[in-house]
Amino acid sequence: MKRINKLAHMISLCCVVAGFTSCNVINPAEPTPAYISIDTIMLTTNLINEGSASHKMVDAWVYVDDEPVGAYEMPARFPVLASGTHKVSVRGGILLNGINATHLAYPYYQFVDKTVELIPGQETKLTDVVTTYFPQLVFDLKEDFEGLIPFSPSDGSPVSMTSGNDAVNSFEGGYGVVKLDTGVYDFEVKSNQLNLQNDGTNIYLEMNYKNSAPFVVILQSEDIFGTSAKNAIITLNTRSVWNKIYIELRPTMMKTPNASKFRILFGTTRADASTKEEFYFDNVKVVHN
Repeated sequence: MKRINKLAHMISLCCVVAGFTSCNVINPAEPTPAYISIDTIMLTTNLINEGSASHKMVDAWVYVDDEPVGAYEMPARFPVLASGTHKVSVRGGILLNGINATHLAYPYYQFVDKTVELIPGQETKLTDVVTTYFPQLVFDLKEDFEGLIPFSPSDGSPVSMTSGNDAVNSFEGGYGVVKLDTGVYDFEVKSNQLNLQNDGTNIYLEMNYKNSAPFVVILQSEDIFGTSAKNAIITLNTRSVWNKIYIELRPTMMKTPNASKFRILFGTTRADASTKEEFYFDNVKVVHN
């Protein structure tokens, strides 16, 4: 009887060992990831040719050895299933048209490549992540408001854009400002004429702004027959501090496919003119390749 009990015990033990072995085959141990962290991405520019280095990159779009890893809101810390020496490429991401739900790897900022040593279980911090615009980009409009104002009042606008350069309101030196006094219901100012490719090319309006009341960004087009049209792009809500925005022009441009002449317009119409309102602008750029 003792031998039988001993044999049964040995059989049970073998079954348990076999069970653990089969579980390990079915569920093998997961590899330990390495970690990468990125706090911020910076931009440098050629001030004369490209204007201000102001930016609003909120995401890091990451590739390891040219394979996509993901897009991460900064400051970011994320796992990577890799070890040893690898190329890590990072591109800055923005909020397209300022919409929180619309994240975009900005196509006109270059990738930043870093060669790093990835160690499972350890964090590699990427510092000095500095991007630039792609070379050969065209800046049809590049206004820093340090000289003459390139925005004039549209027909019928009761006020115009003026310049300022005071410590209280300045973002980077000079700025453009439209001031609505009480009793004034509207304004509209327009840029100089821009000759833009209307063939589906990505074209972006970049700018810094702050405003005490909402205003509308409008694209005015003119076709080969001289017919003019105005199409609203976006309404920008009140901002008490300076904000940077990237606005896509292509969808609005394609509403007038025969047009090649364009102007950027800023304007508002309000129902209540009992208050004074101010609208500030700086570093207005129209960029395309």
